[in-house]
Amino acid sequence: MGKVRFEMSDALGLITLANPPLNLFDQELIEDLRTAVGQARQHPLRALLLRADGKVFSGGADVAIFKDKTAEEARARFTSHLRTIADLEELPFPTIAAVQGACMAAGLELALACDLIWAASSARFGQVEASIGTTTLLGGVQRLAERAGPSRAREIIYTADQYDAATFERWNIVNKIVPDEKLESETRGFAERLASGATLAFAAGKKIVRAYLERGIRAADALVDEIAPALFETTDMRAGINGLLEHGPRQFRNKVIFQGR
Repeated sequence: MGKVRFEMSDALGLITLANPPLNLFDQELIEDLRTAVGQARQHPLRALLLRADGKVFSGGADVAIFKDKTAEEARARFTSHLRTIADLEELPFPTIAAVQGACMAAGLELALACDLIWAASSARFGQVEASIGTTTLLGGVQRLAERAGPSRAREIIYTADQYDAATFERWNIVNKIVPDEKLESETRGFAERLASGATLAFAAGKKIVRAYLERGIRAADALVDEIAPALFETTDMRAGINGLLEHGPRQFRNKVIFQGR
């Protein structure tokens, strides 16, 4: 893989866009991304950090890949690309995107497929596809609507404007803003914290949130009944309960070691 790297650090996986200076999505990068997401699924990870080399997270797609494409050619390509986005979104552990510089179009759509987005204070965001006569092609508008509501999603895609990190945080698209010089260290530290957490409980919570978003409260309630009881037999829940009973509510959290099983 020349334009995307997959690495592991203990139970933390790292996927890095490695096509600076703009980390544009061309066919090679997209294929490398599909491979990296597949590798993340195959390994016993407990969290994933998505990041990018250079000063820019991604300027979006290399528009040369769109030139003179027919509707049928576009359909085949984007059906495949959307599957990669869904595969990232469905990973059974927490995922966090660390965004610096410009995060446009396909780059933003990729970040939106992660559970959380942390942004450098100078980061800029936009779904700029309308400026070339198209709409979001990798699921951006629906995932913006999921986070910020339909009215904001329409505004973002209609205007094709750029928005600062503070605006996207206020609209519940970005989870946290950190100083530029601390983005790498703070997101890495938080991702490592997640990777040492109660992995099976995180996976269950992630499934329940998805059930609610797709099918509503009652579907999420039904899923709790289906998947939560099994947590009582996990090593992690037993360790957590024993730690609470032994050390008390103020002290136990720093004493419990979760093993992800």
